[in-house]
Amino acid sequence: MDFFTIFFDSLMQAAPYVILGMLIAGAVRNYVPQSVLQNNLGGRSPLTLLKSVGIGCLLPLCSCGTIPLGIGLYRSGAAIGNMLAFMTSAPVLSPVLIVLAIKLLGFKITLTLIFSAVVGALIIGWLGNRLFSPQGEFSSDPRCENMEFKYHSKLAEKGRTGKLLETVRWSFFDLGADICIDILIGLGIVSIILAILPMEWISRWLGQQDLFTLVYVVILGIFTYACSIPSIPIIQGLLLMGASPGAAMAYMIAGPATNFGELYAIGKSMGKKPAVYYAGALIVLAIAAGYLTDRLVFPDYQYRAFREQGELVIKQCCVPVIFGEGVDVGEAQVPGWHWPFGFLLFAVIGFGFFKKVKHFLVNPCECCVWKSYGQGDSCGAKCHVRRKHDLFQKYIAQPVKKLMKNY
Repeated sequence: MDFFTIFFDSLMQAAPYVILGMLIAGAVRNYVPQSVLQNNLGGRSPLTLLKSVGIGCLLPLCSCGTIPLGIGLYRSGAAIGNMLAFMTSAPVLSPVLIVLAIKLLGFKITLTLIFSAVVGALIIGWLGNRLFSPQGEFSSDPRCENMEFKYHSKLAEKGRTGKLLETVRWSFFDLGADICIDILIGLGIVSIILAILPMEWISRWLGQQDLFTLVYVVILGIFTYACSIPSIPIIQGLLLMGASPGAAMAYMIAGPATNFGELYAIGKSMGKKPAVYYAGALIVLAIAAGYLTDRLVFPDYQYRAFREQGELVIKQCCVPVIFGEGVDVGEAQVPGWHWPFGFLLFAVIGFGFFKKVKHFLVNPCECCVWKSYGQGDSCGAKCHVRRKHDLFQKYIAQPVKKLMKNY
């Protein structure tokens, strides 16, 4: 089966669930005031810690947005443990990710992920509050309060219909435009995996249910940048090619939160000790979750698949085979009711591509969440997007401008 067929079918199968996740995220943003969230993050009691994890599950944030928001709340006086729990749960349990995971990975793996992330976040936060001293009274950031007051005042003026339309607009043209390109990249990678990557390679490196495989996956997550939402289709592709469920679980927990860029930002804003503790705790959590997934959730797991005339035929796997269980992957059938959602998703992707290219070429910091939650107008550390923008300006844009002037 060729790359483009797999890619198109994957996108169409996921489309309704991506759209649903974006709408849920928009509803949370517009109908749950941010001040309610902020005012429940002070203190160091078990109840406050539980609220921090719960808030992390509600917010429509990928790992890219969780870190600056968490650091911004920390600067407002929230306890370190609460923020570490929030930053652990938010990227793994966002509404978009959960809906997408249910469709692509199935209920069993998704429920295991939710349980592991919630329990792990509570443990990380509880130990963080015990290890690191409080920094004083909690007070909301005046900039955030002012921004929220203006935003919700405008929503109130529009009435119920206007608020509903604003929810739809933000879901598709703000959040959707930001995450759809990442999902597109994730589906592209999984299509390449399914089309050309040898099953023997995946089985050899990621298919064994042992500790070495989990450590290997966690190390891979540390050295690579993996946003949580697009990692879901990538994980599905690896599972369809023979990766163990434990390896997938370890990567879903460690990948989005342990890359060097975000750990460096935490170290600069919260201190080196909390950053080292956070990284170490996540690594332990990822390995433990992967090990328990292999031993308790899928103790007798057997992956069975083969290639027949170049086509992948899957007989047994731990995730729903979106192209049909036990049949040739090349015989994909997209349900008719998926098509309207697919066309809508394609439109959002097109708008998002134009928006991202425009911001990247002009100034990516103009649409960055650090602008709202950073200290002053600067971020905790230059993100990977800004570094790429600077390299583009230095080695491509500026030389081209000089060349044009000469002519």
